[in-house]
Amino acid sequence: MRNNTPVQGKQLSKEDFLTGRHDEMIVESGLEKLMKRTPVEVRMARRDEMVCEAPAGDMVWVFGYGSLIWNPAFDYDEMRTGTLHGYHRQFCFWSKIGRGTPENPGMMLALDRGGSCKGVVLGVERERAQEELTSVFMRELTGETYHAKWGKVRTDKGTVDAITFVANHDAEQYVGRRPPEEIARYIARGCGHLGPCTDYLFNTTQHLEELGLNDPMMRRLCDLVELELS
Repeated sequence: MRNNTPVQGKQLSKEDFLTGRHDEMIVESGLEKLMKRTPVEVRMARRDEMVCEAPAGDMVWVFGYGSLIWNPAFDYDEMRTGTLHGYHRQFCFWSKIGRGTPENPGMMLALDRGGSCKGVVLGVERERAQEELTSVFMRELTGETYHAKWGKVRTDKGTVDAITFVANHDAEQYVGRRPPEEIARYIARGCGHLGPCTDYLFNTTQHLEELGLNDPMMRRLCDLVELELS
């Protein structure tokens, strides 16, 4: 990725989500009021619903388009690259805690309506799915940012139904589509308790490109951020 090497911040682990440490970190930041957290029982109920709704087959699949690619924080049995139709990858949420502050917010990715998105599907054997996906739902449904839905992902081994986490337009942090130059400014300046927002952008872009999943929008943002930092 040329010279935009990721700066490593705090990388959350599976245990951080299972033990509630991730939620504790939000409280310890003193910025808890900025995030409307979803109760744990609601997150787990949604996990149970999604696993029960999973189509017949040996695997329950999860679609990754951002940090789930380079830090899944759960133990999967199979990974494939694929394309999700109906949603595209977009920086459309403020990050005022994890990758930014209220004064200098970063921005975070989501799946927003329309188009398509290249990413990975991570498969968990059905008998392990409910337990193994606990950390995923604890993570992705921490706040009101995402909805868990089923999406169809085309892979080189056929199409699979995968759990996807898509943008909640009613969330306070949702900002919709912004010009790339504006997004780059926020990413360049944002830094929170998980580290710099540039880390998030560079890691995601690097891993996409290593998998052969080039995303021109992500590459352009990397170049724009480099200009902001120069």
